Amino acid sequence: MAVEEECTCPEVAEREEWIYTYGDMVTLLLCFFILLFAMSKSEAELFKAVSASFAGGPPASPFQFAGMPTFMESLESSMQKSSVGESTEITVDDRGITVSFADTVMFEHGSANISEGGAKVLEAFSRIVHAIPNSMVIEGHTDDQHMTGGAYPSNWELSGARAGAVARLMEEYGVKRNRMEIAGYADTRPRVANETASLRRLNRRIDVLIKPAGM
Repeated sequence: MAVEEECTCPEVAEREEWIYTYGDMVTLLLCFFILLFAMSKSEAELFKAVSASFAGGPPASPFQFAGMPTFMESLESSMQKSSVGESTEITVDDRGITVSFADTVMFEHGSANISEGGAKVLEAFSRIVHAIPNSMVIEGHTDDQHMTGGAYPSNWELSGARAGAVARLMEEYGVKRNRMEIAGYADTRPRVANETASLRRLNRRIDVLIKPAGM
């Protein structure tokens, strides 16, 4: 009878080094998604903080946490529903809320006299901002074209005169004068390059900066 011989060959252990590479990959992916989540949460909190700073209520007002619209949302909504929204552009940055009025809506070329249509837009705008306590800076901006003749020797005088005219009319419409200040920037702060007539038109504007509460 044949006797089966026992196999004395050494067992080959299964290589498991791949698990370390796989674990590193999973860990890196987890860190990546945690980082994305943290960044998105930080941006959301920052946006909420900026919005809350414009609130008409006291700090930490419960309305901010009860689904009530923020001041920024209310302002934009009110403007879009009124005639103001048709002729303005609203932007938000670290300085506050900026409402831009095109000079074609407000003034004749080279003039600081507010047009009839511009006066109506300012009246509607003044009704919206009348009830809020925030301070405002009214900024006049021009393109880079030099003044030739007329009442203003340079864009400095024109931009300042236009800002002053807007502030004076807003005061007539009920906005308190101690909430406003004016600035004339001439062509020193263009929105776009002054390369064509259509681009220069974008730079000729009145910006009303609504500051955060307490600033």
